[in-house]
Amino acid sequence: MNDVFKLVTLSAVLSLTGCGGSSSSDTSTPAASENATTPTTPPAASNSATYVLTFTRTWDAQSFPTNYPSGTHFSPVIGLTHNAEGRIFQRGESASAGIVSMAETGSKTALKEEISNIQNQGYSNYLIDESGISTNSQSVSMTFEASQDFPLLSVVSMVAPSPDWFIGIDSLSLFNDNQWLSEQTIQLKVYDAGSDSGTTFSAANLATEPQGTITLLSSARSDTDFAEGVHFQSADNIGFITIKLME
Repeated sequence: MNDVFKLVTLSAVLSLTGCGGSSSSDTSTPAASENATTPTTPPAASNSATYVLTFTRTWDAQSFPTNYPSGTHFSPVIGLTHNAEGRIFQRGESASAGIVSMAETGSKTALKEEISNIQNQGYSNYLIDESGISTNSQSVSMTFEASQDFPLLSVVSMVAPSPDWFIGIDSLSLFNDNQWLSEQTIQLKVYDAGSDSGTTFSAANLATEPQGTITLLSSARSDTDFAEGVHFQSADNIGFITIKLME
């Protein structure tokens, strides 16, 4: 009788061991999530890009009433796309002969020669040579090209009439973090080229000797009422430039 009981007990134990428990499912490798995605590498940026540049004036008698001159306009726009060695002007530095000529007379001839030299040295690959904003116009648009080797943009235009004042963009980077700039608007400040000491828009020629450096225009309240390149009383900029990538 005892032998029979032992046999039945042993059979029961073996049966439980064979059936197993929940521990086996706890240690199994989980199935891959149905929502998991494979990381993708963003497409490489193209080597070159084409942009539309729109230059708009906000210079008018209402916002800039102090000695506002007649016949206001902006001279033809000139500039380039370039690398770090190809800049054409810099605040705090002396203006080149080409910048002085542009700022005093609106002429592009000398500056175009300087840009040609920059290109010959391998520092630029695209010349911007376009019309300005006439007395009766509000804006002007143009296209230009940039490349990863020459991703910086510089453009200038004379504020006319004026002794030696101009607006400009100095070395704006169009390519950052492996991506082309999509769109940007730059509020323009007025620069003084440092070559003429006239204090009003219509002042007669008065050469600065020795030539000073390029600064943001600041003037007496009774002259033009500018401070650090913007109108002091209204706090307005003289214009703005919008740059947009063409798809």
